Amino acid sequence: MKITRERLKQIIKEELQVTLTNEEAGEIFGEEIQQELEEQEQPLAESIDADVLENLEAAIGAVYNQMTTPTDVDQVYADTGEPVSKDPEVMHQEAVEMIMHIVTDVTGIKGDLQEQ
Repeated sequence: MKITRERLKQIIKEELQVTLTNEEAGEIFGEEIQQELEEQEQPLAESIDADVLENLEAAIGAVYNQMTTPTDVDQVYADTGEPVSKDPEVMHQEAVEMIMHIVTDVTGIKGDLQEQ
């Protein structure tokens, strides 16, 4: 099954809308976000449904697997025309960067989430 970037963004957005307490959001996205939430006095939901989490994990896993599975065909990135690497380390890094970019697009949170 192939999934489009837009569909993945939609799935992630839907899943993230129901997930975290203010404290959990602070742990993941930083104290500034936690303070903002507390000032708004609008706590996020305290839990996530198991099927919602499974859908999110499946979507992220599908994207990661697709991006890290080498092909016999030489490919280039559509936006730059640069060749797609077949080096497993580079493929891993590119997949993680794309997934994180989608997460920041969906959540509207800017910055490097991996540093949090």
